[in-house]
Amino acid sequence: MKNRIIPIALLLSLVLIGACSSAVANEPVPSPQPTVPQFQLVTKTPTPSAVPTLPLLATPELTATPAETATPEPTATPEPTPTPELITAPLAVPRGSVTSRPFAVMYDNHPNAYPQTGMDGAAIVFEALAEFGITRYMAIFIPGISPDIPVIGPVRSARPYYVEWAKGFRAVYVHAGGSPEGLLLAETSIELINMDALRGNASGYFYRTRDRSAPHNLYTNSANIAKFATANDRPVEGLAEIGFVYSPEAPAEARPGSQELRYFFIYREAAVGWRYDPATNSYLYFRGNRPHIDAATGAQLQFKNVVILEVPERPIPNDPKGRIEQDVIGEGPARIFRDGRMIEATWRKAAGYAQLYFVDADGNEVPLAPGSVWIAAIPDLANLTVEGGQ
Repeated sequence: MKNRIIPIALLLSLVLIGACSSAVANEPVPSPQPTVPQFQLVTKTPTPSAVPTLPLLATPELTATPAETATPEPTATPEPTPTPELITAPLAVPRGSVTSRPFAVMYDNHPNAYPQTGMDGAAIVFEALAEFGITRYMAIFIPGISPDIPVIGPVRSARPYYVEWAKGFRAVYVHAGGSPEGLLLAETSIELINMDALRGNASGYFYRTRDRSAPHNLYTNSANIAKFATANDRPVEGLAEIGFVYSPEAPAEARPGSQELRYFFIYREAAVGWRYDPATNSYLYFRGNRPHIDAATGAQLQFKNVVILEVPERPIPNDPKGRIEQDVIGEGPARIFRDGRMIEATWRKAAGYAQLYFVDADGNEVPLAPGSVWIAAIPDLANLTVEGGQ
């Protein structure tokens, strides 16, 4: 009996094992799902940390699988920015046209120095007070733009505000001595080549005439200045920034019949003036009521643009020669005369090495008429009177 029970138990065990195996074999096996790229949502609030200073192009992008990569749209080719037409004219200085150092020459304007020689070949002339109501000029001659001038002068001494203007032109600064402040600034300004007639390295490039008494008889010429510049040259930067922007001059039919402007520095009776000539679209310069002429040519000075700056001035305390200071760094109101019309503007010069700009109320540079530019710095625009014009 015991021997029968064991086989029966063994048989039942085999049946149960077979049934279990069949049940597992008959369960459906889940089909494999396609792999879909998922963007992981981070729900943890990050701890504030410093924003990394990586360039935008280095920011990693999520890459989709090849099946999901979209064909990129073709990128449109940007239209080229048109290059503005370069306006040229005699003695015009378009920005980017200067390739070598300009010559900035201090001109004597004492009554015994008149008439001067060579300023009619200058591209730019600055006019400002020296002392005791007497003004002085600084003429800017630009090689390749200004003609060669055989006689330049009389040459006179430096003042610091003229040096500041000259620095913006990276000029060969031509003078004969100067105020202590002017001499120091001319000698130490890295933007300039200092050509002082009273120094041994430059004295041989000047000469005196016998038709006038010293110090109103000192002269040089563009060839001598060029030789001195070559002998004392050093690398220069910033020439491409020199110059102005221009727009075409008004056609003859759009010009007014007349315009006159007069201004004075300290004494009303020492006023100078300009008279607009619509035929040449230029302004003619007058000393008082008489034409200001060139000693060599006998021609009256004429310029395409006249720019009047308001520049505060004040005496240098305890200066024995009555010298003044002028604030030519910064900005102030200005009036631009071109084509027989007056334009209100602001002059700006950010630093000694910086250019002098003329801008409108929106900060845009005011274009000048193509040609030469006369710049007068007067203490107050109330000293300016204008008649006629537009």
